[in-house]
Amino acid sequence: MLLAKPDESLIEHIEKSLKVFSSLRKSYPEVIDICGVSHLWDNLFFAVFLHDFGKIANGFQEELTTGKNWNYRHEILSASFVSSLDIDEEDKKAIALSIITHHKDIQELREKYATYPEGNNPGFYRYKEKLQEIDLTDLNNLLDYIPEFSDKYLSKKLNNYHHLNSYEEMVDAYKVYVLPYYRAYINKELTSLHKIYGIFMRGFLIAADHLASGGEIGIKRAVETIENYIQFPILTSVQKYAKKHKGDLFLISPTGSGKTEAALFWAHSNQNPSFSKRTFYILPYTASINYMYKRFINLFGDDKLVAILHGKSSYFIYKFFSEDKTGISYEEAKNFTRKYQSLAKKIFKPYKITTPFQIIKNFFNLKGFEQNISEMAGGLFIFDEIHSYDPHTTALIMEVSKFIKENLKGKFLFMTATMPDFLKRNFQNELNINEEIKMEKTELDKFTRHKIKILQGNIWDYINCIKEDIKNGKKVLVVVNTVKQAQDVYKHLGKKVPNSALLHSRFILRDREKIESSLENQNLLVGTQVIEISLNIDYDVLYTEPAPIDALLQRFGRVNRRGEKGLSSVYIFTEGSGISENRKSIYSKERTLKSINVLKNVDILCETIIQGIINEVYKDGYSEDEKRIIKDVSESFQKFYKSNVPFIDSPKEESAFYELFKNVEVIPVSFYKEYIREIEEKRFFEAMKYIMSIPLNQYAFLKNSGKISHSEFGIFVDTLYDENYGLLINENTNTTIL
Repeated sequence: MLLAKPDESLIEHIEKSLKVFSSLRKSYPEVIDICGVSHLWDNLFFAVFLHDFGKIANGFQEELTTGKNWNYRHEILSASFVSSLDIDEEDKKAIALSIITHHKDIQELREKYATYPEGNNPGFYRYKEKLQEIDLTDLNNLLDYIPEFSDKYLSKKLNNYHHLNSYEEMVDAYKVYVLPYYRAYINKELTSLHKIYGIFMRGFLIAADHLASGGEIGIKRAVETIENYIQFPILTSVQKYAKKHKGDLFLISPTGSGKTEAALFWAHSNQNPSFSKRTFYILPYTASINYMYKRFINLFGDDKLVAILHGKSSYFIYKFFSEDKTGISYEEAKNFTRKYQSLAKKIFKPYKITTPFQIIKNFFNLKGFEQNISEMAGGLFIFDEIHSYDPHTTALIMEVSKFIKENLKGKFLFMTATMPDFLKRNFQNELNINEEIKMEKTELDKFTRHKIKILQGNIWDYINCIKEDIKNGKKVLVVVNTVKQAQDVYKHLGKKVPNSALLHSRFILRDREKIESSLENQNLLVGTQVIEISLNIDYDVLYTEPAPIDALLQRFGRVNRRGEKGLSSVYIFTEGSGISENRKSIYSKERTLKSINVLKNVDILCETIIQGIINEVYKDGYSEDEKRIIKDVSESFQKFYKSNVPFIDSPKEESAFYELFKNVEVIPVSFYKEYIREIEEKRFFEAMKYIMSIPLNQYAFLKNSGKISHSEFGIFVDTLYDENYGLLINENTNTTIL
């Protein structure tokens, strides 16, 4: 019996892969129109069918049974067998390229396994030698499964093949197909294979192979009746509209008004008849993604339907699983996490909660991008909190969304509680989105929750007022603009208040997770911008440093969230940290001043006047600096994407991409021993709990101060760390604006 793995026959693996292929074919009917190749699925059938044929080589079979290293790539041989197909030469090229690159990209093949030139090239002689290990009888017996399997998994019987009776009949796929493709790429003579067609060929083949190898024989589909999971006695107007709307949409509705449910109604309304479109729910911060993941799991009651993807999602899943299963060993938790995250990265789960980073990176030729882009075909993209991104990220989201809409037939829902009209118009014009829904005035009136009070001075001038509110039993939220200010305020207030917490970006994963899980039970929460987005917290009163209007409104949304407390006071200081005209400052002084000046004329913040306030602050649109950033990002994206092609990974583009997101992972030196011990014991998920991300400029500051050291295990920062206060860094902050 010919083997694919020690515990699986080759024919079993081929059939499993074809079952996945069949699931993909039924789930993605739109890819034919997208790529313009009517026989795409025929070609993919042959690619999936042949992709592991090279494993019949004697050396590979011996490796599986004895452990003796064969030391060659089976897919190079597998691609040779396209010569058995009686089809067009261009189709053979597509099939062969997909097969030969389904483990290694063309760059690696060129470096290590090139078979051309024939002369003195050792790769050529290795290829010829390994080809001789193929038993032609075995090969032809396998080929005879084509009619049966095509009928079973492609829904039509294919007979367009012939037996191979000599090694000379087999094509050198590297020479005949890889080299011409690569030369065309270098010479910028691109074909359809260098575009979407090639992406689908490689992406779907990898998906079929990997899922089958992981024990899955089909992809999961979305729920068929969303009403079984979302049951409200009365729907809001935006929920009713979203439930029946087909196509792109803007949804503007207050915090706590049921936008998430509206989004799921919209996704359900835009499904295809087989409920196989992938839904991508995109949020800006890991804390909000983690929270939304738990919410979706509770909603659907099935963790196989929901995936989570962000830079630290493996750690989150590991902790989530470990804490849910008492007495579980590290090995069990590790294996579960790896399998879970492996499936999350494949075309498998219908709902993916993720960051823009995870979507955008696929357009920079990072490894695996073909499978990820293939998954997006006809996809449903929900951008929640779309207002919250800086111009740099906004421009990337815009460019990627345009590509997905124009080339992959994706549909988009952009949601926010607050968005300037000029920015909304930019999205609408660039993406041709004509539909917009807002809450009706009668509903909006019910969301009037806040009384505005401007306080002249800074937080230190009113520290006793904060203490008095806490003393009177109010749950108090304090938001400042810099980590240093948050730490200082918490040092003054927190130690005297039972059930108090500090939250900012400078905690290691272990401590941040612990703090985030306790937020609903705190009498005092001091934090930075990290509390603005999608955290399910509800406080009685807010004290906040000044900030642009959109940030302030998000902060307001964490107070009296459900409107059950009448009118809650939100106090805004006129002076605060992190504000200047310096490009490195957190907020623009000019925009912050405008926001405070507009709010000075507001007493009760009715939801019906909020849009007017936002538009007043942003009446001039983006600043010249912001416009320049957007222009540069857009041009860079176009340049990078035009140079990217399937079958070829690009480390250069990978470096360029990561430069766009300027964070550095570090470990406080106080955890050096614990971290190293976990690494040496190969407890990598446990080691992750000591990691934190800091901005590149902060990293540079620490490095110049001699506080950064590099080792083979990671980057360590030599400053004080406290589990209640986070990383303690001395830094100068601008403390006044008015």
